[in-house]
Amino acid sequence: MSDVPESVANIAAVAQPVAESSGSVWGYVAGGVVLLIIAGIYGYKKINQPAFVIKQVRKKNLKEMKKQGIESSEFMVDMDKLLNSIEAYMTENKMKGSDVVTLLKPLNDKDRVKTPKDMYNSMIYIANEINDVALAKEFKNKSKQVKSSSALMAGLLKRAGI
Repeated sequence: MSDVPESVANIAAVAQPVAESSGSVWGYVAGGVVLLIIAGIYGYKKINQPAFVIKQVRKKNLKEMKKQGIESSEFMVDMDKLLNSIEAYMTENKMKGSDVVTLLKPLNDKDRVKTPKDMYNSMIYIANEINDVALAKEFKNKSKQVKSSSALMAGLLKRAGI
């Protein structure tokens, strides 16, 4: 019986802790925070590009077209021409996505856009702002011919809150 306490004492002397703390975890926490900040900055730069903002505008317009049941219309072709022209202008002048948003504000102005003709007039204004005279002239000719009872135009005006 005297062997039992001696063997327990030997086991206790030989056993070492399984996991040792090498210090504080604050280094890992700080590293994680730094990674989150870097990822946030990268994400903000990626989102604040004209191509990304225009892509989002196109997605919303396509969603509205599908909701109205109109897959392709002359107005949407014109809107795509305007968005392509805006994207080229913004890329050429090295502008940001927030500049695209401020440029597109006339299309979402409830006081300014009440009819489809007003929507084309807003597009003319934007085309003139980006110095695309040919596009503005094309929109001016189409604004004279636009139908005010178009289902797509009514849906787009409704989405704009008008």
